[in-house]
Amino acid sequence: MIKNLKLLREERGWSQQKVADMLNLTQQTVFKYEQKSNEPDIATLIRLADIFEVSVDFLIGNTEIREKNTNREQPTLSKSEIEYIRQLRALPNNVRKSVDNLLKDFNSSLK
Repeated sequence: MIKNLKLLREERGWSQQKVADMLNLTQQTVFKYEQKSNEPDIATLIRLADIFEVSVDFLIGNTEIREKNTNREQPTLSKSEIEYIRQLRALPNNVRKSVDNLLKDFNSSLK
């Protein structure tokens, strides 16, 4: 289940014992995780992802993307921005496309 544990551990130069100590487990347990003969519970899986600063999906081999989804807070829109979006949505599709094209042209001219 934990396909990238050994890779991550070795990249950091850590021993199985060091990882075990961080998790309050035995070295033998970490060895079994790496050999795929034993699987951690969800809490341990999350803790491992936190320790190695990767996503659980990367840790278990579901993705090549290492970064966690940090659920960053979205920027807050001002009242005028909200009003602009409301008005834009109310436009007919052909007019909305014209506005989109105008914005694209304007933005490309700034580059």
